[in-house]
Amino acid sequence: MLPRELLDVRRYRGRIHPRFAGEKEVPLAEAVLETFREHIGERYGSLQQVLRQMEDAKTYRKVRGFAKVVERHCVLECPSPLDPVSVRSYLFKDGYVTTNEERRRAIERAAEHFAVTPIEIEQAMFADREDNLVLTGVPQMAPEELVRRYNLSLLQTSVFNALRLIIRTSTNHKEIFRRMKWLGLMYELYEDDGLKVEITGPASVLKMSKKYGTSMAKLIPAVVKARKWWLKAEILDDRSNRILTLEMDDGQRGLFPEQDEEVKYDSSLEREFAWKMRSLLGVEVVREPSVLRAGRYAFIPDFLLKKGGKEVYVEIVGFWTPEYLKRKVEKLQKADAPMLVVARDDLGECGVDGVITFSTSIPYNEVIGRVKHHLSREVRFEGEVIDLLALSEEYIVPFERLKASLPEGYVIAGKYALKQQSIDNLCRELEQVNPERLSDALPVLERHGVSHDILPSLGYEVRWVGLFEGDAIIRKKDERRGRWYRERRN
Repeated sequence: MLPRELLDVRRYRGRIHPRFAGEKEVPLAEAVLETFREHIGERYGSLQQVLRQMEDAKTYRKVRGFAKVVERHCVLECPSPLDPVSVRSYLFKDGYVTTNEERRRAIERAAEHFAVTPIEIEQAMFADREDNLVLTGVPQMAPEELVRRYNLSLLQTSVFNALRLIIRTSTNHKEIFRRMKWLGLMYELYEDDGLKVEITGPASVLKMSKKYGTSMAKLIPAVVKARKWWLKAEILDDRSNRILTLEMDDGQRGLFPEQDEEVKYDSSLEREFAWKMRSLLGVEVVREPSVLRAGRYAFIPDFLLKKGGKEVYVEIVGFWTPEYLKRKVEKLQKADAPMLVVARDDLGECGVDGVITFSTSIPYNEVIGRVKHHLSREVRFEGEVIDLLALSEEYIVPFERLKASLPEGYVIAGKYALKQQSIDNLCRELEQVNPERLSDALPVLERHGVSHDILPSLGYEVRWVGLFEGDAIIRKKDERRGRWYRERRN
């Protein structure tokens, strides 16, 4: 996108018309590119002076706009082998100087410290300023391509002060939706002759509007890349303080490049969230699940968490306003699907019930508690032998709560719950075998569907003397039947 001062538009009858470059601007674009090529190896300040000489009252926005687009792909290097920051830190560590003599002595001390000449210190002092950087690389770009990239940047800048942006596309949905999510945009989807996306513009955000405007502008390239597209922006005009409209469609496709620049995102937060949910809850995590519908509205949650036939959606909100969060929560309730909304508190207290806020890191204890609540379901105790630990993990219910909710007729033995008859049979068979080693008892345990973990609860002591099961020695702790199987739920 371009700086605001290079925005080149025409305002007419309540509409904004960007002054896109066309065929007649191709020679000017070629001249800008040639000027960059001619100044390879020279200071960037010298290049800027020549570019200024190319400007006149009618073309200065185009010249500077073309130059800004080319700059993004140039290579600029510091001409000094010394680090300018280190040089300045050393020179100014004793404060400022008031005379030329003091300045000369400071330069000489720095030259001795860095083992260079005073002239090299003078050259290195501000070598990292843009004007002093040396142009070493220029992109291989045709003037027609420069014109198209400029047009895309101009369109992005035109919507920078939008109150609302509405788009429809026939293709490229997945990339557009992914960009909206990763950029943290506030959006609403509608079922209106397909999916219509309404995005809240930066002029509607009370804080961080510049950062938000940059994020929204990054969505534009994915829109104009679709086979069929239409967009409408409601823009707050700085000059008249009126709301003007910008409307475009794929009929103007030729103005823009066919391929946009790759947008890189920081996915560390999403990766961390997915890892935490898998490792701490053992749930299946689905990234960017299918569209969730609620009447004529639609949503694209960040995550779907699944376990044991239960599901809960999670939405991590980037930018927001209290009104936006309130509307989102209300519509999610209509979707009849469990949903957690997690939002950054960069903009202050959201004041919306049910929204989990965070500043630097997600409060996973609170999130996990909510997820467990949504994924928990009525536990079914079935069978003669129940592995309570496995059941606890499957239903995401604390182990102690499962023990307390056991129906009558079951006996607790370690991590297992067994019917009284089953545990009596197990004990009787173990006594008949009278095992001296663990390998003697394993066939009996396997027949009853339990592991050797149950033995201490049955009054047996297991002492390991090697790495293998056969090396473990078993002996009865007490000849009497202990209280292990007499635990019954009152």
